[in-house]
Amino acid sequence: MAGHVVTFIGENENGILAELNGAFMRRLEPMGLQGHVIDLHQPGWTDRLLPLARDGIALAWGSAGIGATLSAGEGNLWDMLQVPFISVLADTPCQLPANHLVASRWVANGYMMEDWLAVQRRLIRSPQISALLPFGVLPNPFRERTPWSRRPHRMVFVKTGEDPARRRAEWEGWPAPLRRALNDAAAEAARRPTGDITDLVIEAARANGLHLEERLEILFALAFQVDMHTRALRSNAFARALLPLDALIIGRGWDHLGDAGARATLRPAVHAAELPALYADTQIVVSTTPNFGGGVHERVAGGFAARACVASDSNAYTRAHFAELSAFHGLEWTAPDLTERMAAIFHDSADRDADAAAALAVAERDFPPEAFLRALVELADLVRAGNRLERFAA
Repeated sequence: MAGHVVTFIGENENGILAELNGAFMRRLEPMGLQGHVIDLHQPGWTDRLLPLARDGIALAWGSAGIGATLSAGEGNLWDMLQVPFISVLADTPCQLPANHLVASRWVANGYMMEDWLAVQRRLIRSPQISALLPFGVLPNPFRERTPWSRRPHRMVFVKTGEDPARRRAEWEGWPAPLRRALNDAAAEAARRPTGDITDLVIEAARANGLHLEERLEILFALAFQVDMHTRALRSNAFARALLPLDALIIGRGWDHLGDAGARATLRPAVHAAELPALYADTQIVVSTTPNFGGGVHERVAGGFAARACVASDSNAYTRAHFAELSAFHGLEWTAPDLTERMAAIFHDSADRDADAAAALAVAERDFPPEAFLRALVELADLVRAGNRLERFAA
């Protein structure tokens, strides 16, 4: 088998894809493979790709499908090269529906959340090979540097902010039936625990006389708005609960909170390369989850890998898997006493070193990065086999 694996990255906030994908690629050598990161926003990227293609590419992949639709003449590049490409999809299909339906037998969909695989199979019905990939978290090289009790940061929340009121104001320009559906779905989502909101949007549309399953561009536009609004509400609830505490909130977009009477420190976004050391200097990593129920967010697993405790909203996965894990403080984001609950966690003086060590063990046992890489290789092998069996197509 060819020995090169190529991951594609594009423009992304704070360099997160360059850091994560690059780190995963560096772990391929024990598998007999050589990893490469190609930034599609850098000039001359084709000059890096072509020699690898001539030498032999085992597989290519890109987060959010970056690189899946690269063209070669009139067709898809991966069809021309006959190289498997895996779109690693961690976001809801409503964000970029086209990336879940690529006209190529050599491009497969690898989903990080079973919620999104279910939405694609139900609504988009892509003929591509689609599979669920295991989540992997990279080891934190700084995790043992500072004992838990002596870490300088009590609570850290790294998150881009958004004012949900501004998004609702933008809906005033939408046609009245869609505006009513948006407001109804958003109000209902604000009452529910963290989980997929697709059915909620469909129900709100139908309640307003709209049957949009055959007009997915409209349905997904509605779902995208409700998705982003609900995520903003959730992160705002956590940020406001942190304001009275001596916590650290890092990221742009929090100006609407104001700082009158706040004890928390608000700082600008940092580069992704700084996050492992920051988390390893933190006792409690704070996180909020996008609208899925069937998986764990990378900040939660990253907190465990840093030998830290984690305070996050709960979803179906965390309730099922972390109920006995003392390092995980699962919160209901809609709870009226969220601020008091967060304060109780902050002011708990118990030494949680043993709990943090147990969380690290969970990260190493349940989310090994090699499992993710092996799954990519196996899915690429399946794509190759599927194309060899093309004569059996109905």
